[in-house]
Amino acid sequence: MTFFSNPFEANGSWYKGNLHTHTTISDGALSPRDMAEQYRLNGYDFVCITDHGTVSDVSGLSGEDFIVISGEEICAGKTSIGEPYHLVALDLEDPIKECDNIQAMINKLRNNGSEVLLCHPYWSSLTLEDMLSLDGYVGIEIFNTSCFLSVAKGYAVVHWDEILARGRRVHGFATDDAHWHFNDHRPNDAFGAWIMVKSKSLSTKEILKSISKGLFYSSNGPAIKDLSFDGGRIRVKTDRVRKINFVADSCKGESFTAPSNENIDSAEYKIEGTEKYVRVECIDKEGNTAWSNPIFLK
Repeated sequence: MTFFSNPFEANGSWYKGNLHTHTTISDGALSPRDMAEQYRLNGYDFVCITDHGTVSDVSGLSGEDFIVISGEEICAGKTSIGEPYHLVALDLEDPIKECDNIQAMINKLRNNGSEVLLCHPYWSSLTLEDMLSLDGYVGIEIFNTSCFLSVAKGYAVVHWDEILARGRRVHGFATDDAHWHFNDHRPNDAFGAWIMVKSKSLSTKEILKSISKGLFYSSNGPAIKDLSFDGGRIRVKTDRVRKINFVADSCKGESFTAPSNENIDSAEYKIEGTEKYVRVECIDKEGNTAWSNPIFLK
């Protein structure tokens, strides 16, 4: 049985957004209003303000062509190395009191109507057991701009593949974790990553509904222009990129690399029949990547 919600076949329009953002209400450098305005000016359609330990007031920050979603970054529980888990809760009206029982925290957030992301697994040194011990999160951050620029621990696709191979149906999110932090040897941590969501409208309700269904792809550079799956083959069209990967469990999958100094803009993968899942990566010459969500085949 195949499980895949294809955003390229869904009704609606594409909207670009960042789901992990900090302001002066916690440890960011810009106010919620100024941070939201910067994202609007840089071509985003929505942003979620997720300050630490509180739900910042975003009333009056949305307009017809740009919305600001309330949220919170929450620390809870203890990982296998004794550090707290970090969660991003989307569409949260009131702060949730932090507690030691992280599963109870996730359950409470879900019961309140929030979607929950597991933050920066590499930066947090999460083990496979740490991630498998929890249920109810919609996905994990597979790329985090701030973690990448500050301590070179921004990518977590290996963490993603490890839990996907064990049957967890979770989505992959590229986020900024923006603080508006930069210095003489570190670029600004804003506008480095995003998700492209197919939604019926630009509203918090519809954006979150699409996210929960996996009707989006993630990127820190390239665009995916089309993705199709007919049961036997997966076809992808993208920007002109250096490499297209069809990533599956174990040693399955296939990689397509352009000849030297050339690019490719499409590829096709024939399903072997033993894959548990297949996901697509489109990688440009700078190493920037667009990631599809997984097609679950078993």
